[in-house]
Amino acid sequence: MRNDGGRALRWAGHPGTLLAVAVLAFNDRVGKRAWPGAVTGKVSDAAWMLVVPPVLALVASAVPRLRGRPAALLGVALTAVTFAVAKSSAAGAELASAGWSALTGVPSRTVADPGDLLALPVLALSWWLWRRSARPRPLRRVLALVGTPLAAAAMVATTPVPQTAPRLWSQDGRPMVYDGVWWTTRDGGLTWQAVPYGKKHPAPPAVTPDPAAGQCLPAPDRLCFRLRGYGLPVEASRDGGRTWQPEYTPPLRLTPVDGYGYWYGGGTGTDADPDREQAPDPDASTGTSTSTGTEASAGRGGLVVADVPGGHTVIVNYPLRGLQVRDVDGRWHGVELPPQSDSARAGGYELVGVPFMCLVVALVAGWAAVFTGLGAYRLRLDRASGPPYLPWWLVFRQAVPFGWLVAALVFGGGRVPWTAWLVPAAVVALVVPCWRRPLPARPMSGGSTAGVFAVGVGVLGVTSLGLLGSLGSRFSWQGYCGQALLWAVLGSGLAAVVGASSRPSLPPRYPLPVPAPPSAPSPLTLRPPSVLPAPPPGGPGSKPVRRLGR
Repeated sequence: MRNDGGRALRWAGHPGTLLAVAVLAFNDRVGKRAWPGAVTGKVSDAAWMLVVPPVLALVASAVPRLRGRPAALLGVALTAVTFAVAKSSAAGAELASAGWSALTGVPSRTVADPGDLLALPVLALSWWLWRRSARPRPLRRVLALVGTPLAAAAMVATTPVPQTAPRLWSQDGRPMVYDGVWWTTRDGGLTWQAVPYGKKHPAPPAVTPDPAAGQCLPAPDRLCFRLRGYGLPVEASRDGGRTWQPEYTPPLRLTPVDGYGYWYGGGTGTDADPDREQAPDPDASTGTSTSTGTEASAGRGGLVVADVPGGHTVIVNYPLRGLQVRDVDGRWHGVELPPQSDSARAGGYELVGVPFMCLVVALVAGWAAVFTGLGAYRLRLDRASGPPYLPWWLVFRQAVPFGWLVAALVFGGGRVPWTAWLVPAAVVALVVPCWRRPLPARPMSGGSTAGVFAVGVGVLGVTSLGLLGSLGSRFSWQGYCGQALLWAVLGSGLAAVVGASSRPSLPPRYPLPVPAPPSAPSPLTLRPPSVLPAPPPGGPGSKPVRRLGR
């Protein structure tokens, strides 16, 4: 049918679309790492053009007026516009990276390359696959139910952002850090700001001063600092570099940075604490260090002395551990990488990621309650006259959103899980219940429909209040998902009562024939034979008279 999501589903289950999903997943996870170059990049762009339009069309099919050809056109158009904006300019690439990272929770980086726009004609092949999906084929619907979550996951789980080892150097007396993004500081390293796009980015120097050689403050202080290796304490000399003493030992307890491969020390240190476990000394008699190979391979780090009002600061870069900054008062502070200001941290993950994922959970819970009420009405009305698979279809439709809530609760790990599967699975949980084939013969009345949707909105609102109630205290993802699942079950029970007790609207969607009672007179009244006029001789109704001989 043209006005349902069946054709978009067959489009997603077409062998050409599924082949593009496999190519995209393999190329982004394996191909680009094994064979980096322009060829693998163009292959991913071409596969992207075949995978994204069917997924967007399925999402648009949730709106009844957009089902069929409008949904397909919308999917192709959105794919073309977003790809063109992201690849045509650096500003568009930055906007696409920020939007995609905020939507999926996966750190991403889009590189502007006008040459990638050569992949746009592949959308014609995607449209050809849409046209080839006109004929109903049950196998493709099954393939689409399996392949659509994989397609959404392949769209999200693209090549991760390469984690560049941070580099620290001084550019014209100004400290600079590069970890894939250029950062600079105005207060000696305590807070950092990203260099905006459009400004000239200073290239990192090929060779930086050896931190083991040490750097000294201007005379007459004769105070020098050096860093001999990763994990070793910062040493200070107060006689111009003749003798050295341990000045600061970085914290050994490391804290992971969400979304990045870096680790940084989360505390502050003091002067050579004797109770703290000391890092191994490479000058010991063994001649080796017990540091891990990954950490040792990161290099010696970097050390920069910066001029600030009132004195000098010392910035030390411990690879994979973060920045350690000595302020003008001699106190050491740990600064996380990538460096962020307080305002950037406040406007980042905690204020965007947590409410977004909580809103997704609330939407799925409310959606589950709404379709429980609609399913109860459908089961009461068409259980006897409907298709034999109707109960099983309704059970499957309800299992999708409830299964997502259970999975988010079990695999959340007690914190907001920004994982590649969560958002695509939420899209599936919100879209699959909208497939309502075949339609009921008599739809639910307007008042009952409003009542069912009011229950769903109530579940959404009550679930969202759980986030507001946790403000000011430690937020628990599992606790929030558990409350959402509880409200979804209670709301589904109430919606089922409303749906089962509702009346169908009149007139019916498909008018049914009503047989006449046996005792009713026939509507066609025949005239008596005697009253019927005789046909004229030789007319069409007369019979020829045959004369009989004697």
